[in-house]
Amino acid sequence: MGSALTTGGIHLFEAGTGIGKSIAYIIPALLSGRRIFVSTATITLQDQLACKDAPAVLSALKLDSMVSVLKGRNNYLCLRKWNSGSEIVRKDQKFSRWADATDDGDISSFSEKASASIWQHFRSDHMDCTGAACHYRGACHFFKARNLARKSDLLILNHHLLVSGLLSEDVLPGADVLVIDEGHRLEDAASECLGLSLSERSLLPMFDGIAFSEIETSKKASMLELARQLSAAIAELTAGIEETSVWDPVEHLESLEKAGDLSRELASDAVKNEDLLPVTQTATAIAQATKRLSELSTEEYCCFVEVNRKNSVLRAVPLDIGPELCDTVYSKFDTSILTSATLMVADKFDFFKDRLGALDAITRSFGSPFDYRSQAVLSIPDNLPEHDSHEELARVVWEWGKRLATILDGRTLMLFTSYRNLQLVRERAVLEVPSDMRLFVQGEMSRNRILDEFRKSSRGIILGTSSFWEGVDLPGEMLQAVIIDRLPFSSPGHPLTRARMDLIEKNGGSSFGKYSLPLAVVRLKQGVGRLIRSSRDTGVVMLMDRRVVSRNYGRVFLSSVPPFRIVSQDMVESFIMEHCADSSVSINEDDFGGGDK
Repeated sequence: MGSALTTGGIHLFEAGTGIGKSIAYIIPALLSGRRIFVSTATITLQDQLACKDAPAVLSALKLDSMVSVLKGRNNYLCLRKWNSGSEIVRKDQKFSRWADATDDGDISSFSEKASASIWQHFRSDHMDCTGAACHYRGACHFFKARNLARKSDLLILNHHLLVSGLLSEDVLPGADVLVIDEGHRLEDAASECLGLSLSERSLLPMFDGIAFSEIETSKKASMLELARQLSAAIAELTAGIEETSVWDPVEHLESLEKAGDLSRELASDAVKNEDLLPVTQTATAIAQATKRLSELSTEEYCCFVEVNRKNSVLRAVPLDIGPELCDTVYSKFDTSILTSATLMVADKFDFFKDRLGALDAITRSFGSPFDYRSQAVLSIPDNLPEHDSHEELARVVWEWGKRLATILDGRTLMLFTSYRNLQLVRERAVLEVPSDMRLFVQGEMSRNRILDEFRKSSRGIILGTSSFWEGVDLPGEMLQAVIIDRLPFSSPGHPLTRARMDLIEKNGGSSFGKYSLPLAVVRLKQGVGRLIRSSRDTGVVMLMDRRVVSRNYGRVFLSSVPPFRIVSQDMVESFIMEHCADSSVSINEDDFGGGDK
């Protein structure tokens, strides 16, 4: 880090999990006397850096440097909205008391979990922020946080705010050095910020702006009716689409024009009344979005409808964000450092140098001090079902999960590549969970609650997908078995994945070798990285996919993950008995499914 500050330019640094990367960059950053931005992928890590790591360094070095956190607008209470519409939620007394008394407006300071249906009405939003025209500008929580950020020596951001803030040019102060922690997550965040999205939910600030205004009742009714027409027009853009799929703007030009016309009509109507300024801004933003969608090049963007359980979102995402990252992000700093535990694939940085527009970056791997070969083993059971035999694979995966959890008295994390596979295992697990052991299932309670409950008593089994593959820190004896159902290849059926693969093929490359495989390797590295978090940790990784040893590309996975000792399924028991569990516990090999008898 120190040499990078002197050299300047772009740097990619990989260092193993649990070795103190954050301390390693905070110390030289604060000692340098230069203004530093640290960007993370998650608010959780932001809070850890601000509340734990940075204060520890300041205390140890006896420094008086100023450290602050700036989060995205959506994390702060909007005083204008709260003071105009709070009566609709006064029955939620805990939230109301917090909103009336909070000093910083940061929703993370609310002791309870805020209801999404309430928070969406009162959070700050760039679409309807009236800026200098707002009567509450002087007390605005977001602008107070932003002003504090401008005075800081070390400012802690997240990736979304970093990119969107640099794009807007008036949110973030200038800085000399940028450190991007969890750098492997930058592409996804930047893709969202550099693209655009449109859905019926985009209109919520408009509906609230009209409803909370003090205009006459008849005028309010006519504007709400116009807003409902606009909502119907936006819904029409994705009508009949029931699963995530490609969306061609050329085929919807008439509908886009209709939505744009309604947006402009609303903006024109609202601009006549100062009280409706938020409505004017939201309607103008919607009109601009429909215009951009109608003019997008499908050679450069992937347009698709993302369907989830609650709503459909129309998205347009750049296919290659590397050049834009150079122009929008790296060019603003003397030194840009991207770090993560997963920036290398088969001992090379080539994949992320290409994806993140860092072709000329200086690279370095710091490895890990952990003795992976003695601390943990990796096993790929024999006679596993094919990776796409979902029902049979679920049976075998659960049999291993149940038995290892029984031996270890819980302390087991089961990671799945799809929600479907998780549910298949859950159906078996709820009927066969070992006695007095808890089953934690993603989706049945919040991720934070699952992890908090598991930390209190690790006598349980976690079934997780998506977010549980990274950011889960359960050191020591809390976690001693990680079971992964399949190699985590992204679905080639997802429009964005398919479009980026097609672009690589069009340019003469191998979409599998240059995109699908490296992404899966990085994902697997994240998953297995949940196990060994300190020099005292021990445990076992079970990879339930024979492709890692039967296909040529399997060696790329094995050469990229930590160098665990690879053992047969018969040796898993002896390792656990020697290193992890009470030696009085024994298992019956005949109880294992999918293995040798």
